[in-house]
Amino acid sequence: MKIKTIIIVFLLLSFYLPNQQLELPGDDFVDDWKKNGPLRQFTGSALYNYINGGSELFLEFGFKELLLQKYRKGEDEVSIEAYQMESPESALGIYLMKCGKETPIPEISIRNTGDQYQFMMVKGDYFVLVNNFTAKESLLPVMIKLANITIDRIIDKKPAELFSILPKQQLIEGSELLIRGPYSLQTIYTFGQGDILLLRKKIFGVAGDYKDEKGKIYTRIIIKYPDKAYANKAFNHLFSNLDPYIKILSKDNNSFTFKDYQKKIGIVSLKNNILHIKI
Repeated sequence: MKIKTIIIVFLLLSFYLPNQQLELPGDDFVDDWKKNGPLRQFTGSALYNYINGGSELFLEFGFKELLLQKYRKGEDEVSIEAYQMESPESALGIYLMKCGKETPIPEISIRNTGDQYQFMMVKGDYFVLVNNFTAKESLLPVMIKLANITIDRIIDKKPAELFSILPKQQLIEGSELLIRGPYSLQTIYTFGQGDILLLRKKIFGVAGDYKDEKGKIYTRIIIKYPDKAYANKAFNHLFSNLDPYIKILSKDNNSFTFKDYQKKIGIVSLKNNILHIKI
């Protein structure tokens, strides 16, 4: 009985205690580098006070907290930005939106891309940046050390296999993206105003570019909704709220074809609780 009580108390404490804040490197993390100014912290919508014009994407994916620390040695300065997201999927979504064509730094063991200006990394529910304000290549070892100390302190939680519904044949490697609302969707295609796919900052969709046998590039967007009824609601909402420049060519109960002002052809189809879009 006592053991059972102890287990229950432990579980309750685990549930109610707040997550321990990530500890960023301090003074002398390498050579004589010192912290330049205090640790800065931004939570929730306060991110607007740091990122002007780009916060919406972070908030859409589920931003929780940003920790920012600058370091200085003589005239040289680097910094680290650790963005805690609400899940590993959210962190991966931001990373894929920001990373572009990946050029990994071999000395960093987790997924990353970077150069002498900036490193981008993703681990667990964190998206991490290391910035080099002088862009000196000689500071690369300092950046690598700062990155590795930080990521070693992050719990490695693996994201769900969201991309398993994206067909692999003809997929252009490195083109995969996650979407979770209008801001992430508009980087791929603009169908209309607002949250036209009814993702509501909760449902993840996947996207990728493909090349057919003739070398023609097209894009697929696939969204798995919680159930068939909600998927049908999203399908009808998309059809009813398309931008005026999008012309419907044909429609039936579970699909429609459209053409936009650039004469691009799109096909939208609904199969059970999965929405397929090809442009």
